Amino acid sequence: MENFQTTPVAPAKPQRPTFLTVLCILTFIGSGWGIVSGISSYITANATAGVAQAAMDDAREDIQNESSNAGTQMAEKMLSGVSDMLKPENIKKNALFSIVASVFTLLGGILMFGLKKTGYWVYILGTLIGIVGPFMVYGGANFVTILSSSMIAFFGVLFVILYGLNVKHLR
Repeated sequence: MENFQTTPVAPAKPQRPTFLTVLCILTFIGSGWGIVSGISSYITANATAGVAQAAMDDAREDIQNESSNAGTQMAEKMLSGVSDMLKPENIKKNALFSIVASVFTLLGGILMFGLKKTGYWVYILGTLIGIVGPFMVYGGANFVTILSSSMIAFFGVLFVILYGLNVKHLR
């Protein structure tokens, strides 16, 4: 009689889909860039504000030399909105929101790379912080704030949807 010994077979680890891997790598790059950029913005806020204010003053002089019409009034409104944004304390606050949002999206990407479903929710939180942050720093009436938050929202929501297509692979 033959003696058959069976060796225990370990359950196979779930495979990460290639699309999820690509999304995570793009998130690592984007979030890493966001962290480095936020730190750089925070450190150079005073110098950036000084250079930008000088450029704004030059632009205001040019506008005042032009004849007064609707276009110059709109340009003046935009310049005043940008001037408010370029105060060192506002640049620093926005940089901190950017760093926090990028850390959350990076953490979410790392967790999803490890096939953890919690990463999806952490990523969404980071995206929301990135969208809401500029409004909290600059207010909602600023055109440039709306434009920058719209860009963040577009890419953030796009990635949330793309990650959402892969939630079934996360545990």
